[in-house]
Amino acid sequence: MPKTNKFANEGYTIYIVGKHIEVTDAIRNYVWEKLSRVERIAEHIIDVTVTLDAQKLEKSCSILMNFIRFHIKVQASTDNLYAAIDKAVDKLTKLIRRFKTKLQSYRNKDISTVDIHVNVIQALKDDLKVINDEIEAESARLEEERYKLHQVVAKETMPMKTLTQDEAIMKMEITDDPFLIFRSEEDQKIKVIYRREDRNYGLVQIQ
Repeated sequence: MPKTNKFANEGYTIYIVGKHIEVTDAIRNYVWEKLSRVERIAEHIIDVTVTLDAQKLEKSCSILMNFIRFHIKVQASTDNLYAAIDKAVDKLTKLIRRFKTKLQSYRNKDISTVDIHVNVIQALKDDLKVINDEIEAESARLEEERYKLHQVVAKETMPMKTLTQDEAIMKMEITDDPFLIFRSEEDQKIKVIYRREDRNYGLVQIQ
């Protein structure tokens, strides 16, 4: 269950969620103490969600900090939970310091948005890969027919913002999102910026 702490002065809520781990008072206080230092350099925080996970050999800390028009997400893993919290908070602090000036100007900017519709595609069933060779040919064919097509299982509406290329890159830097669809402020074209495997960014112009 998430644990919350409403800072009286700062005016935002911290949610601490434990996965495969009990969030003790010591852990909770440690997170609050670390984030109180971040609050000194960040403005207009809406809320913060800290997710702690403990696997056999790995402890991880994920932090999602929501602001008015953007969010910052970081994650760190080590063999020690407190060290993972330290690393995640350090990443968060560096990102806020790095983009503080741009974030302030972005927050004050009148950002125009339009809604785009997104289809959520159901993944192929894993059990299709393990069809037994002894199944009769016709049964196998029917199974393949059943699973070969993707199915639309849900539809979502996402805001598409008008951004400069620098702002689009900044949003990719402060989140773990694999891609971002936006309207370019420079030429009003719809573009997609995506994260490559080498951690650089690709830019695709749709129209």
